[in-house]
Amino acid sequence: MSAIEDGTIYFSIDIETSGSVPHFFNMISLGAFVVRPQNGKLEPGASFYVEIKPDFDGFDPEAQEIHKITVEHLQEHGEESGEAMRRFDRWVRQQLEPGDRAVFVGHNAPFDWAFVLYYFEMHKIENPFGYKALDTKALAMGKLGISWWDANKGILQYHYPNLEPPPPELVHRADHDARYQADILCALLNP
Repeated sequence: MSAIEDGTIYFSIDIETSGSVPHFFNMISLGAFVVRPQNGKLEPGASFYVEIKPDFDGFDPEAQEIHKITVEHLQEHGEESGEAMRRFDRWVRQQLEPGDRAVFVGHNAPFDWAFVLYYFEMHKIENPFGYKALDTKALAMGKLGISWWDANKGILQYHYPNLEPPPPELVHRADHDARYQADILCALLNP
């Protein structure tokens, strides 16, 4: 079975958080791009982005330094986490035709997956991805025969020179990172 088949719809997802684990720290933004088969190859399509009001007290200064989204900004502009996740769930399901299967994709998927799954469970929303996730770091290891440590985005640019990373000021913004990760998925899976 090919990775490029009708009915398999990939969702490249990136998040930013206030720390390392759910419940103690917050998912503060979520970006996603749908990636679907078109004319025999995968192509990124529609996008989703939301910033989320904090639910938990944990704020690691190192995490804050990475994404630069302040607690004050989230309190003023973020959505309540339950509404954000319901809206995300609706968006994912709107991208699917009857019989399609949604696949969660992340670059270092275990991290992003843990937060997204936790927030769906916290708000009692059925996870549209089921219980599985596809990790593009692991996929790159297998496809390119490289180590885990070399499966980072910078090294993947060496293997796929057409990849265009976001401008430096937009790195660690979940929607821009999700788009770049969608391009990485396409580079790894397209013929």
